[in-house]
Amino acid sequence: MLLARRLARPLREMSIAAHELATGRRDIRVAATGPTEVAEVGDALNRLATALVTSEQRQREFLLSVSHELRTPLTAIRGFAEALADGITPPDEVPGTGQVVLAEALRLDRLVRDLLDLARLGADDFHVDPATVDMTGIVGAAARVWERRCSAEGVPLRVELPDGPVVAVTDAARCRQILDGLAENALRVVPAGAPIVFALRKEGEHAVIEVRDAGPGLTAEDCSVAFERSVLYERYRGIRPVSTGLGLALVAGLTARLGGQAEAGTAPEGGAAFTIRLPTAG
Repeated sequence: MLLARRLARPLREMSIAAHELATGRRDIRVAATGPTEVAEVGDALNRLATALVTSEQRQREFLLSVSHELRTPLTAIRGFAEALADGITPPDEVPGTGQVVLAEALRLDRLVRDLLDLARLGADDFHVDPATVDMTGIVGAAARVWERRCSAEGVPLRVELPDGPVVAVTDAARCRQILDGLAENALRVVPAGAPIVFALRKEGEHAVIEVRDAGPGLTAEDCSVAFERSVLYERYRGIRPVSTGLGLALVAGLTARLGGQAEAGTAPEGGAAFTIRLPTAG
């Protein structure tokens, strides 16, 4: 009877604590006492409660940052739209006002698409269509598009491609999405006259894509958290140009779904270097 009570008391306490956690309480902790196995269960329950607190805090911070990002373009769109509706915008300023509204609408669209893609990354229905592709074609096609965009900002784009093909079994559209995300991130921060580099090479059994820039760069601490959702956004908001805070997280998630790895580091050009490693076809 004494042994049964010794076993049952902490188990009852843990059961009550588990029910309290299920109702939303997060300040619940239990004493990790009793036999070793029972104490381990109590310790695991305490770790679970701590993890729930951390996860929910991150969710709140994420929602706050997203709501801030939504309010900014919505405020601009509303203000300019009201001016147009009230007829107080001079006729010669109407095209410029339309361009501002369009730019802010596109910013909203990008944020919503990033949110949807991030939400779907872990879902079973997230579509990946692997095929045998030559990565030189993907990087070359992306470079031709981004060369025009970079030129408009006074930023030279350099392309470093190998002499032969780099064949991988991957989703070409998702690879292009990764490249576009990294290029947009680089163009946002690099000053006029400083280069952006698209590079491709084969290392062992991996196709390695790099997007490097001569922008302000990242610290060692930045590199360790670069792909965490909204971390760099919160760190550099108001200091350097930042976007939704979701782009690099989306890049890392897409790379993982393609069976690869994403890394952040320092570029020879002095700025940031983002490296994507994807398995080759052999």
